[in-house]
Amino acid sequence: MPILARWPFIRENQNRLTPSAATVGDESAFFQICANASCKSGWMKLWRSRQTPVLEGKWACSSTCMQEMVKAAVLREMAETSQGPAVHLHRVPIGLLLLSQGHITQDQLKRALTAQKESGSGRLGEWLIEQKAVDEDRVTRALSAQWNCPVLPADSHDPAAMAAMLPRLLVDSFGMLPLRLAGRRLLYVAFEDRIDRCMTLAIERMSGLAVEAGLLRGSEFRRLRQEALRAPFPKIRLLEVANVRGLVLTLAGMIEERKPTQARIVRVHDYFWLRLWHTSPIGDDRKPIPGTDDVEDMVCSLAHHG
Repeated sequence: MPILARWPFIRENQNRLTPSAATVGDESAFFQICANASCKSGWMKLWRSRQTPVLEGKWACSSTCMQEMVKAAVLREMAETSQGPAVHLHRVPIGLLLLSQGHITQDQLKRALTAQKESGSGRLGEWLIEQKAVDEDRVTRALSAQWNCPVLPADSHDPAAMAAMLPRLLVDSFGMLPLRLAGRRLLYVAFEDRIDRCMTLAIERMSGLAVEAGLLRGSEFRRLRQEALRAPFPKIRLLEVANVRGLVLTLAGMIEERKPTQARIVRVHDYFWLRLWHTSPIGDDRKPIPGTDDVEDMVCSLAHHG
């Protein structure tokens, strides 16, 4: 069948292409057409020298179409995260948990609560450790029961390798630590005293890896996190934008400027995280963790919604 005669068939089936089909040089990517649903040109890569950029496995024939694709991604992220948790999970306070397990007494709990109230700072578990009512291991195990998650071992952590998993700003802001990769598909992410499900979901969606969240002992977490923050992270641009339109233009402008082989947008609390892949696209099993030079990040926050 002549190529021109096949155009309607390709147009009808463009949504069936997988992300890997957008890889530069792939035959199906060569015939892929613009992924912007409102595109009027219908241009295929066959008639375009423009092979990149690619957003979430989809190609845009022009900067205008890329803006529309970025807008759709931003609105998707805003809609998904604005709903919040579907169910509120009640968690037994750690003091009552330790008391019910027989690890502390009523007097010990009362003294720790009083000290916490008078100081106006510090977590209850820290005060119980400070007053030698329990040790750090016991508090960590109680927290793991409270959050229904494992206590992770601190060995096999490579700060330099893990630094490429996400921007330094997010590691520093949300009290978490990419710990290690098990096999080639499971990433362990550590927290000190609570699990941030929004953060773990964002990492999972951005990396394409399965994420297992758990806790580290407080002293181990703080030590490893300081080591991690000293490692070299990918290049990053940090911006605050006035409204959604400004956010879309900023993210699309970054994509058009850098022309990545792959890009993805996820929201992490009040931040919009854009990651650009220059050499190692998403889903490359040969290199599940990118190098710091393989990727580039932009993190934007909205000054207000508009």
